[in-house]
This record gives sequence, structure tokens and C-alpha cells, in this order.
Amino acid sequence: MVGTKNNRRSQMTERLIQDSLINLLQRQSLDEITVTAVCKAADINRGTFYAHYEDVKDCMEKMEQDATEELLAVIDKHLNPDSLQAILTGIFEVVKKRHAVTSFILTTDQDFLMSFIATTKREILAHNQAPVDGIGNREKEYMFEYYLNGIVGVVRYWLKTGLHESPEELARFINDWWYRGKPVKELADH
Repeated sequence: MVGTKNNRRSQMTERLIQDSLINLLQRQSLDEITVTAVCKAADINRGTFYAHYEDVKDCMEKMEQDATEELLAVIDKHLNPDSLQAILTGIFEVVKKRHAVTSFILTTDQDFLMSFIATTKREILAHNQAPVDGIGNREKEYMFEYYLNGIVGVVRYWLKTGLHESPEELARFINDWWYRGKPVKELADH
């Protein structure tokens, strides 16, 4: 239906605007980018931009919101305890598909990143995704903070080095590290 937000042309226009904004973000900060600059980069008029977004920040927030919804849907899809590799593969597929916006989030938008990490940790802990025995809830929270920030570092490096590994391969690396690791107490006993 013409004029609806969900039709194919509208979605293509939104993607064009978003891609143009991401390209501009590689040279300027979000606060420096104007609607005019986005329109020029996207080769659209201002009316078309305003039909989709209120301003440049609204466009960025929409991209972040969409990425978050996709990532949380992956987590919700894999609720069984043995699904760490499946969760990570799904997350890495979203990161690869939306690599421009996720790269911006991981390198520039620290407030959004911290909020997303907190949400992810809360979702995983709420569904008891951790294969962890013998530690209390407080220690489990610290452990997840440690692992999630480590995974963010791995994803940053993956993006920085050109996404050479597949999402499945990267997920397998982390999954193997997780299940191969020995508790600190066991290491101290040797």
C-alpha cells in the first residue's frame, strides 16, 4: 500500500538514509551531521528525510533500536541452557549484517553500548543461560560482566580486522573458550 511505513520503497529509502548517515559518521561526529548533509549523501530531498525521521539523532536512535530488537530476539529464541553457541552465532550474524551501525555503537556510542550490555546480561541471567555451578548470584553477575565485555572486545576486533571469520566460527571460538575454561579454584590446586 502506497504511503505506509512498511512498504518496500519506504524500507529502501530508510536503508538509504541510514547508510548515508553511517558513511558520514566515518568522517564526522553525530552532532556535526546535518539533515542537509544526509540528504545530499542519500540524493534525496529534505521532505523525504522528514517523512521518515524527525532529525539525524532520531535516525541514529532508530538504527540502534532496530539492532537491539534483532539482537534480543536472537537471545529470546535460544532459551535452553546449551545454546551459548547458537546465541552467539545469531548475535554475530546480526553484527555482520548491520556491521556499519554495530561498529559505530561499539566504538562511539558508549552509553548505548553499556545499556545494551546491561539488557543482555539481564536477559541471559533471567533465563539462567549460564552453565555455572557453585557460585552465588552476585559472583555470577560479575562473571557475566567479565564475559560480556570480553565478547564486546572480540566483536570490536572482528569488525576492525574485516569480519574474516564467519559468525559460526567466531561463536565456536568463544563457546570453546567458555566450556574449556577451568574454575580458578581448580587452577590454584595444581
